[in-house]
Amino acid sequence: GALVTEKVRGLGATPLNIDGEQFVYHLETRDIEASAIINECNVKGKGIATPTGEVGVWLDTPLIDMIHGEGTLEKRLPAMFRMFEKFGIDMRKEPILIYPTLHYQNGGFLINDKGETKIENLFVAGECAGGIHGRNRLMGNSLLDIIVFGRRAGKNAGAKSKEVEVKDLTLNHIAEYHESLKANGVETDRVSPMLLPRYRHGADKQN
Repeated sequence: GALVTEKVRGLGATPLNIDGEQFVYHLETRDIEASAIINECNVKGKGIATPTGEVGVWLDTPLIDMIHGEGTLEKRLPAMFRMFEKFGIDMRKEPILIYPTLHYQNGGFLINDKGETKIENLFVAGECAGGIHGRNRLMGNSLLDIIVFGRRAGKNAGAKSKEVEVKDLTLNHIAEYHESLKANGVETDRVSPMLLPRYRHGADKQN
């Protein structure tokens, strides 16, 4: 699959199920829109099956030209129009199949204005940092996360590195981790603590 910009919905393209019904308002926030699509496909069973066995819903892109006039889609979404055209799909005349994907996540390590976490010498920027966007990131705000806080984290990490006293490296924390698991009756094949969870499907079956 390929990312479909939210500008498509913003211009009026509406999500439709297999019966051609609009099941969610097309200008909802991304979390609500994604939840509604997943529910329509996986709970209500009203998704459209693809040759690969996946399901999705229609995004009625022809509505864009119907609402704003002929040529709008090609003019306002030229890159997306060309991308689908390569696969023999004319977005002006036929809808496209969509399904939510993990593109960006909110949350992660709590940081201060320097990009510092509560873990000594650990600086974080980007989507693994929390507290910048609140509960729902606005479109385009990832640049703030990456560029502004990336620069701050890098600058402050560089300064801090000059003060760090290098000690003998050990794996004592791994031994302590396993002792804690044993004491609490936890059985797992994980060899060390995880700072961030795995988000990809099926990742829990991998080491």
